[in-house]
Amino acid sequence: MRKVMGFILVMLLITACSSETEEQDYQRYSTNFLDSFDTVTQVIGYASSEEEFYEYAHEIEKRFWEFHKLYDKYNEYDGINNITTINNNAGIQPVEVDQEIIDIILFSKEWYERTHGKMNITLGSLIEIWDKTMTLASDEPEQATLPSMEKLKTASLYTNIDDVIVDEEVMTVFLAEENMSLDLGAIAKGYAAEIVGKEMIEKGFTSGAIISGGNWKVLGPSQDTERNHWTVGIQNPEKPYVLNEEAILERVKLEEKSLDTSGDYQRFVMIEDIRVHHIIHPDTLMPGNYHRGVTVLAKDAAVTEYLATELFLLSYEEGRALIDSLDEIEALWVREDNTVKATDGMKDRLQR
Repeated sequence: MRKVMGFILVMLLITACSSETEEQDYQRYSTNFLDSFDTVTQVIGYASSEEEFYEYAHEIEKRFWEFHKLYDKYNEYDGINNITTINNNAGIQPVEVDQEIIDIILFSKEWYERTHGKMNITLGSLIEIWDKTMTLASDEPEQATLPSMEKLKTASLYTNIDDVIVDEEVMTVFLAEENMSLDLGAIAKGYAAEIVGKEMIEKGFTSGAIISGGNWKVLGPSQDTERNHWTVGIQNPEKPYVLNEEAILERVKLEEKSLDTSGDYQRFVMIEDIRVHHIIHPDTLMPGNYHRGVTVLAKDAAVTEYLATELFLLSYEEGRALIDSLDEIEALWVREDNTVKATDGMKDRLQR
């Protein structure tokens, strides 16, 4: 249900902010697919024919499914060594993997060092505890309890990113501790979208967007006759399931940029008056509670998704200082009291 509601909201934001082009050479098309990364992915764009558009859309779906298999931490697939394979061999032996796995791990390590290290791909064991907690709370609310701090602290002993050993020469990844577990959930969609988006541009799809779980990868300017930018709505955390204009907190203009939001309002349960969601703070070992949502704007879709999680787990002051130290990256925060803060560059892109 959450996936469907999220998709309907995306449709609302798009249709509320765009119009059909009158250009004879281009028409606007839209489609979606469900399987990859356990969310709805939508492709919108302008093409000279429906056939041309669907050639791009089908290639995007195919490539997203390939990345889903590589970054899946729950399932193994014939002929593929993926994140599940790596986790199953933690503390046992290195696993030979494809370049796309090497690259996303190295990317995550690089940005871990460039930031405060709150977005950590080795939190798999912690996230698994909270996932089970949320599932039980959803299925059997009367039995819902918070996990013990002792259990959480034990899992946190196996979250040292330096224990993820990458050997680029032989193309292997080794988790040095037996109980370690990688989780790429906070970066996989954006990383895949960045690669696939570049591939589509090279193939000629130069006016479109890939929207996957709230991550927008824009492929060139819009061909709308009234504007050359895309307009994306930022969801109001207080109205996550409202399907009208009240669902839109702000509108952001995008031209060949990417946008991603991390928030506590789509997938959560209440346990003992605590809002339990999927973004876990590595220091408190609890769901982050500085903000309701954080939106990041950058050129690279992988960077936007990574930093949206990182900023969600930092105080506003820490996050603002971090963004101010980075070039060509903007952010917007919806605070716990629902007040909005934004960098100057983000304010300039808000559509009034």
